[in-house]
Amino acid sequence: MIEKAISSCVERVAVLGGAFDPFHNGHIAVIHHLLRSGLIDTVLVVPSGDRPDKPGVSSALDRLEMTRRGVKAEFAGDPRVEVSDLQVSGRVSYGTIDLVRHFGSMPSREPFFVIGQELLSDLPAWKDSAELQNKARFLVVRRPGAEVADDAARGWNVTYLEPFGAAGVDVSSTELRDRLRVGSACDQLMPKAVLAYCRERKLYSKG
Repeated sequence: MIEKAISSCVERVAVLGGAFDPFHNGHIAVIHHLLRSGLIDTVLVVPSGDRPDKPGVSSALDRLEMTRRGVKAEFAGDPRVEVSDLQVSGRVSYGTIDLVRHFGSMPSREPFFVIGQELLSDLPAWKDSAELQNKARFLVVRRPGAEVADDAARGWNVTYLEPFGAAGVDVSSTELRDRLRVGSACDQLMPKAVLAYCRERKLYSKG
């Protein structure tokens, strides 16, 4: 379990990484849930950089801009939520272990990496998993009614967040891309500023 930092100078940071392709209300709900948990002080949203192994993903710069606009629309003026270009800029590689190493040189910030419970069984296959298991702490997002295998997190430093769910946030980026591709309504599923950007840039459109 997470213990509060002994020194008030240590900032507990929830690192929320992902493609954010596009950024939507489900991501916003997770950020609110993290802030209400009492386990962290701030949330750092880190869109992934360009991935040669995932050619269908929108450009890193577009995903960064969508994330910035979405966070600004929902959390404007809240210093607890920040969007970082660490991976988009290439300063840190796309692997979680690379973020772990980055924060290892920052004693004033104590990182906790946010993942969905469906990823628990994948952790042993992640880059440099032995080092990751030894150094990283994870906050696991759960959904109401979803089960977690007893041995899924064995040997890993994991804290489960209370299950949560709300109307209008049970949406995936895949679903939104499909909706945008055929011109279906998305207004209730993503920030208007992000939707406007998608239309402006013609992201996910048939053309």
